[in-house]
Amino acid sequence: MKRLKNLVWLLLILPAGCRNAVVKTPVEEIPRVRVMKVTLEQARIPVHSSGIVMPLEEIRLAFKTGGIVEKINVREGDRVDRGQVLAALNPSEISANVELARNGYEKALRDWTRIRNLYSDTVATLEQMQNATTALNVAKSNLNIAIFNQSHSTILAPESGIILRQLVRTNEMVSSGYPVFLFGTSGKTWKIKSGLPDRDVLKINPGDSASIIIDAYPEIIFSGIVDQISSMSDPLTGTYETEINLDGKGYRLAAGLVARVDIYPAGKESFNLLPAGAIVDADGHKGFIWALTDSGTVQKTAIEIERISGQEIAVKGIPEGITQIVSEGAAYLKDGQKVKIVN
Repeated sequence: MKRLKNLVWLLLILPAGCRNAVVKTPVEEIPRVRVMKVTLEQARIPVHSSGIVMPLEEIRLAFKTGGIVEKINVREGDRVDRGQVLAALNPSEISANVELARNGYEKALRDWTRIRNLYSDTVATLEQMQNATTALNVAKSNLNIAIFNQSHSTILAPESGIILRQLVRTNEMVSSGYPVFLFGTSGKTWKIKSGLPDRDVLKINPGDSASIIIDAYPEIIFSGIVDQISSMSDPLTGTYETEINLDGKGYRLAAGLVARVDIYPAGKESFNLLPAGAIVDADGHKGFIWALTDSGTVQKTAIEIERISGQEIAVKGIPEGITQIVSEGAAYLKDGQKVKIVN
């Protein structure tokens, strides 16, 4: 019983003691950061892009005349030899035109022969002789045109190469000059076709150097030179097609290989080069940095991201009054917060 009374008194005393205890307020710890000086540097920042390997020469093969496609003997990706028949039109109409032109020529030749004999006998006039000669020449030209069109009713490989793209199928009607194949010559010379956005295409010029990594050879760095830059954007993608002559270094290449390209503009530009850890809340080409004020606090400042090169980021738009920014420890800072600088 005595123990029970002591326990009751203890329970009554404990709440009173707790009410008199002092509650300590936690002290907010000052963040420790590293800072760096803001310096403007001249640098050649590469233009990053991707593209595909293509033969240096591309030819659009088409029929001279329109008609119905009767035969297509190859498919995309096929390698062909010089003179190989790739496709042919239905010859019915073309052969009929040749026969019509031949009959017209034979008639004109007979008329010319008769008028010539009559002119020799002074029966026909000089004008009749001249008209017969003109009609014969016209009929001969029409026959030559018909024969020429007939010879171009089939598409032959202009040289050894590869069928890059097939644009027409069998039994389709094609008009004169409409491309049927995109043909690439096979050789030791190749190029990279790449599409660049408008903000990048204005920074490069023909003759700029490029370093290229082809996915099939990830450990090999190929070199290249910018050859052509389109002056009009592609209506489908909105990018500007750029062609880069590729030094294949004797490696076996094929059309369609994927490549990663870094183009180095000849001129240098002024940038602030910052470590990746100094940029926060990056979104596309926009981001923020923490600028160090004279009072030892940080201020969030917007900047423009120009290029990312490895662990360095080239930026513009840092106000002139800012001399130091946070380079490490920027992820959890608050605007106006006091910071402690560590070496």
